[in-house]
Amino acid sequence: MAKKTQYQEKLQYNNTYNRNNYRSFSVRFNVNNEADIIRWLEKQSGVKEYLSELIAADMKKKKGTKKTAAAAKKKTSAKKK
Repeated sequence: MAKKTQYQEKLQYNNTYNRNNYRSFSVRFNVNNEADIIRWLEKQSGVKEYLSELIAADMKKKKGTKKTAAAAKKKTSAKKK
């Protein structure tokens, strides 16, 4: 068995690190039907940052909605007593 080169060792280390510490998602947009979305994303300074901010804002909004719904449910059950 041939000894791995320094490059191969570094590549293996990086691949293992990435596999253990990152998760990758891929999205495809149709150039005919979703051209407006493609143009919008291409205008952004960074697509990952843009999408991360949108997702974080949506998570925050939905978390607030859940708290509000739980509080409303609690108030309704307290009024029935």
